[in-house]
Amino acid sequence: MSGISLRDNPVLRRELIERMRGAKAVAFLTIWLACLTGICVLAYLGTVAINDGFGVDIGQLGRVGREIYEWVLFGMLLLMLFFVPGLTAGAITGERERQTLVPLQVTLMRPVDIVLGKLSAALAFLVFLVVAALPLLSVSLLVGGVGVFDMVRGLGMLLFTGLVLGSVGVWISSQVKRTTSATVLSYAVALVFTIGSFVAMAIIAIIQAALDPFDDVDVPESLLAFNPFGGIGSALPSAGGNFSGDTSTPFGGIRSLISELDGNRNFNENGFAVPDTSLVWFLYVLVGIAVFAFATWRATKNVSTPAETER
Repeated sequence: MSGISLRDNPVLRRELIERMRGAKAVAFLTIWLACLTGICVLAYLGTVAINDGFGVDIGQLGRVGREIYEWVLFGMLLLMLFFVPGLTAGAITGERERQTLVPLQVTLMRPVDIVLGKLSAALAFLVFLVVAALPLLSVSLLVGGVGVFDMVRGLGMLLFTGLVLGSVGVWISSQVKRTTSATVLSYAVALVFTIGSFVAMAIIAIIQAALDPFDDVDVPESLLAFNPFGGIGSALPSAGGNFSGDTSTPFGGIRSLISELDGNRNFNENGFAVPDTSLVWFLYVLVGIAVFAFATWRATKNVSTPAETER
């Protein structure tokens, strides 16, 4: 009745063994590292060329390192948004299709043990991919401009995003009966999760401009708290320079957008606006915790109540 600890969870152990055997893990790791290596090389060449055009000096090397780090982190986020739905969409539907869910339900494991075992296996594989990419991220440490705390904060937010998205995938997998349907819904949720807040901000701006063309558009920057790019970008510190207020990366663009939407601006020693991004990433964490708790609770309810075809 007390359930099973996560360390001794047989679902987690079986899932980890299955994920690491065969060619699928090798393919995932190869695609992951190949894409990130290409992004790292292109980011280095492009950043050096841009900064050299403005008379790069030893002080600008820190900016080069920061941009390499943010570009690689951005690539990791894109790949994670593509991988995680595929890793979690078949978590419960696969058991249904193999007719092994009912035997799991009659074991000593509680429904929450089954859900957490599936989710932990996906998160563990994601941690494995992040650890494999650490040598690429260490390039930015060698160049400079990025501290260990900055790297830990960015990777922590990345793994937190994967945990939240994975919990939603497991919930969807427990809600439907077929892996194909769960996969389509999981990728649809990931797409809404990625661009939904930007679409909402554009709609609000268009409506405000249509109602009063002579008034300034006032779009709340808190909408970015529902977006992984906004959450991770706002968690990273702003980087100033002698020719630009922030880095030439998507995360730098997010911080610049927050600076434009934020009426109370602060300015650094170079006179560039430094946005107060603490509200965005703090709300992002709160929203993520709420989504994770709700998705895990609903998945547990669905696993504890067999579908009609399983009764």
